Amino acid sequence: MADDLLIPDDDEGCTVALEELLAASGLGHEEVIELVQFGVFRCAQHAPVWTFHVHTVSLARRAARLRDDFGLNVSGMALALTYLERIEVLEGRLRELESQMPR
Repeated sequence: MADDLLIPDDDEGCTVALEELLAASGLGHEEVIELVQFGVFRCAQHAPVWTFHVHTVSLARRAARLRDDFGLNVSGMALALTYLERIEVLEGRLRELESQMPR
């Protein structure tokens, strides 16, 4: 399940092309390839060319900020993105559970 947190598979209809992802994020081609290899970005299924779920644009922009602000290399970006996403999911679950508690 944890591997499925970064990019939901339920909406394959909203995709961006690799070139659009590069232009929107400021990441380099090799950085995107490595982030795909690390499993942080996933290509949309059944596409003849590399396309990505639209959610990947925000991940890619965050990756570029991590690179620019903290000097992270691609493996550092992948690690940070994975843990930031997990923190956000856990914070959402905590809020949900807190809302169910009696006051």
